Amino acid sequence: MTRDRAGDATHVPYGRAPARVIDGPVRPTPGSRTPEATARRAERPAHGPRGAHRRSLAVAIAAGALIGVSISTMNESMGAIDTEFGLSALHEGIVVSALLVGALVGSLGSGLLAGRMGRRRILCLAGALGAAAAVLCAVAPDEAALAGGRCLIGLAMGVTSSVAPVLLADLAPARVRGSLVTAYQVSITVGMLAALALGTGPMGHGGWRLLFVVNALPCIALGLAALRISEAPGDLLARGREGGALEVLRATREPAEAQSEFAALTEARSAPHRSLVRCAADPALRRPMAIAVGAALMNAVVGIGAVVYYSTLVFSSAGLSGDGGARVASLSIGLVNVVMSFVALGLIRRHGRKPLLTAGLAGMAVALGAAAWCQSVGGATAGVLTVAAVLVYVACYAFSAGPLSWVLLAEVLPPELRTRVSGGALALTWAVNLLVALLLPGILGTPGSPDRLAGTFLFFTVVTLLILVLLRRYVPETKDRTLAELRAVLGNRPTASAATPSGPAGDPLGGRSGTSPGR
Repeated sequence: MTRDRAGDATHVPYGRAPARVIDGPVRPTPGSRTPEATARRAERPAHGPRGAHRRSLAVAIAAGALIGVSISTMNESMGAIDTEFGLSALHEGIVVSALLVGALVGSLGSGLLAGRMGRRRILCLAGALGAAAAVLCAVAPDEAALAGGRCLIGLAMGVTSSVAPVLLADLAPARVRGSLVTAYQVSITVGMLAALALGTGPMGHGGWRLLFVVNALPCIALGLAALRISEAPGDLLARGREGGALEVLRATREPAEAQSEFAALTEARSAPHRSLVRCAADPALRRPMAIAVGAALMNAVVGIGAVVYYSTLVFSSAGLSGDGGARVASLSIGLVNVVMSFVALGLIRRHGRKPLLTAGLAGMAVALGAAAWCQSVGGATAGVLTVAAVLVYVACYAFSAGPLSWVLLAEVLPPELRTRVSGGALALTWAVNLLVALLLPGILGTPGSPDRLAGTFLFFTVVTLLILVLLRRYVPETKDRTLAELRAVLGNRPTASAATPSGPAGDPLGGRSGTSPGR
């Protein structure tokens, strides 16, 4: 300790000589920092962006695995569960759909919970709830306990699907945001394939219970990974911790981007709270809300749920039946989905969201149309050609609508609406998946009719083409734009941040001017 001229004690760090107090400007001794150097040091990330990105990647992998494993746990074990509990067709439907009911409720409640507790804590609780529910399913003595446990797993899954992509986007700079959220989708597909592969093993007496023990592992991993990441800057600002929010932004972004994001978050926080209905009436918010809801629904209405949930039924209707056919149906779809999801990681780094979605949706429409034509015409090769068309459809989905629906949902929403709208949009997605799960068996019939299957494929072809038209007309390119720049573009109001170069190429808008490039 030393004393200044007024007699107050001044702390001197151990091992460093104090600056001499003299009349005139203070001259620091060798080894001390000037105010300019101190300011530059404050702008550097406290732990480095790479460490923060690795922790965010761990959350993305764990969250995706939780969803993927939870969806596919019962695909191959339902026969063993039917045998042990003696389920009727109605009770089997209740046990299967309980997961989607829980996901629907979890998505709806995620916005309210995250607003009160913060998204990081919500993910920790979702992981703990999912693990406890998986253990409950593993020891379930009857169908009621199994359905209740499945509903609780769905609750954790719905909260995770609503919170994780948005939180990951908030913690990532523009240049890695797409890849980070895509890693979440890749992990979903890997988790689905892993659960399907485990399910094809021997399901002796009580063997299906081990699958729910496996289901608990990604839940535990999510809870532990979420403890290691920073809280979202928006959540810190909501609690009045401006310094903490700016520190998190500086630890994950370059200084210029961090300041731009902080200004956008501060502006959003100062805006008065409005209901979603009043926000939808605001022209500056209507477009991003519509794109977010459309992106979430795109993940469900293009028909992927019909293929994933009822792959065995679809392939049987196409002429591929028996135990061998069921395994080919499940594992081939899962394998193609995983491989093309890894391909998507490289494509998303090099290409924009809009070109990839255009190519993927067009390929999906062609594949679905080909499958419908094969089933309507019939013939000796109709079944094989239908299977090939379905696999092409899954491949196109895996590099376009699958990952990019999550990316768009996380990117386009302004900070003040991000949690509330994403929860509602994901709830609509789970509702559509639930509807497909309940209606598709009745639509196809037992055994499945080729004409009905052709009509189903044709319906999803038309829906996919409609989404493609809407994409080309209303959705701008979002690649490599900061969240502040996207707010200006989607709100049709130019701001200083939208015109500020923030990448190695200088202009994040690709050298174009105006408020709606990419149209």
